[in-house]
Amino acid sequence: MYKSIFTLLMVLVLGSLTFAQNEMRTNVSTFDVVSLKTSGHYNGSDLKGGFWNGHFQYHNSYDTAWKSWSGIAVSNNMDTITNSYTNEYSSITGGGINGTKNYAVCYLGGTIKCEKPTKLTGFYVTNTTYTYRTIQEGSFISKKFGGATGNDKDWFRLKIESYSGGVKSDSLRFYLADFQNVDNTKDYILRDWTWVDLSNFNISDSLGLSFESSDVGQFGINTPTYVAIDDVNTQSRFFAADENRNFDNLELLKNDSIWDGHQDTSGGFLYNGLYFENSYNTQWNSWSGWALSRQKDTSKSSFAAQHIAIEPNGGGYAVAYGRTSIRLPYGWKGKAFNLNFRVTNSTYTYKDMKNGSSFSKKFGGTSGNDPDYLKLNMICFNKKNMPIDTFKFMLADYSKSQKLLLNDWGFISRGLDDRVQRIEFYLESSDNGQFGMNTPAYFCIDGLVVKPISIEKISNNKIKIYPNPSSTFITADVQNPENFEIIDMTGKQFMVNENPKSNQIDISQLPQGVYFLKIKSNEMLYSAKFVKL
Repeated sequence: MYKSIFTLLMVLVLGSLTFAQNEMRTNVSTFDVVSLKTSGHYNGSDLKGGFWNGHFQYHNSYDTAWKSWSGIAVSNNMDTITNSYTNEYSSITGGGINGTKNYAVCYLGGTIKCEKPTKLTGFYVTNTTYTYRTIQEGSFISKKFGGATGNDKDWFRLKIESYSGGVKSDSLRFYLADFQNVDNTKDYILRDWTWVDLSNFNISDSLGLSFESSDVGQFGINTPTYVAIDDVNTQSRFFAADENRNFDNLELLKNDSIWDGHQDTSGGFLYNGLYFENSYNTQWNSWSGWALSRQKDTSKSSFAAQHIAIEPNGGGYAVAYGRTSIRLPYGWKGKAFNLNFRVTNSTYTYKDMKNGSSFSKKFGGTSGNDPDYLKLNMICFNKKNMPIDTFKFMLADYSKSQKLLLNDWGFISRGLDDRVQRIEFYLESSDNGQFGMNTPAYFCIDGLVVKPISIEKISNNKIKIYPNPSSTFITADVQNPENFEIIDMTGKQFMVNENPKSNQIDISQLPQGVYFLKIKSNEMLYSAKFVKL
């Protein structure tokens, strides 16, 4: 039984394919935890011969005499225009997959070594800006693909070979550009992140990457031999729908244990198609992002209670610290879904708000009337890293006569359209100091479900609202409303009602402005715009 149920509703669209139940992996390489400067890169200039990320070693070689490199580098460069070797570290997408910053760049060829023999799933690739623009425009070294007439049968591809014990076991070729079709309209140069499926490969201990092109000269390939790579050993755009990601049956969690990234510094974990970001600082033995916990001792307090939900359940749950994200499968499209999950305070945060500490104030102050709050903000981003939707959840709210300090699991149900690639979470508090938020920035989630909705039951029809404009009440032209939500033009939420008694809504407390009403009735979703005078 939950004391507090909070529900927000829209529509989530994505494709589905069944994966193993409760599948969780940390051997995923996203490159996001590799430390880089803004518009920076790492190419092996420290002469270490490469780097590790997500249980994989990426080899590179740096020539100090010529200040040149080969192999696999990491970059966050965003230049999608410049056609020059001076722009060799930029992807044509302007960033990594899901709107993230970091990604890898392979030049001339490269080797990826597995920490232990692995059944690899695949990885995402796209062209670098330099390669893409050269294929598109040509250069003094390389030809424009298709030639002057557009009929030349040009191509550029990545060759992937897997090895086990030094013996080649599997191989495939993946086209990064292909102008061989009789119909020139089907010619293409890859300019989005695209999945390379290695699921048919046998268990291997390393991958070798190399390039092949139709444009070859006296000294070899004329086409710039680069490719951008991201999310190694993750999965394609599909994942299992309607599964309860309750973190209970996970091998990483035993008895009263936690997983916070110190075990492998992999950068996060993949759980049934959703990627939970994590960053562990080995120098300070500190973490941020998502952790997993089975701890239940709520008698603890302060830092010792950072991994403990204020209302532990019978199994595991996820704990978030700081600003963090959950990433959805890239480029999914298809059916409609609701994204549901439960949320509560951590014991550390709850006790600091209730009692105060040497760093943070007691919510409500001495009188109990200070209008303190702790708000969970959630922002949805598209693949260009642009925010397209926002919603919030109150973990504590002393601004009203009935004080809220959540000590049970609340419920969120949010619908997102198929543009959403990443959901970012961060806390906002009324208690702030010189160095930012004083309230401990932790919260917990559990029971994450992606629930399908029949497309036939979704309506984009506009509804009538009267009177409009209005200063007191509005009436929606629907029968038997099940819930509604009112947001402003920026996406800020002002009102939610899960069980309205009628289709008449009191808007007298809203500030003047333009708003959207989103309402559900008879399993149909409607929306309308109105003006509050």
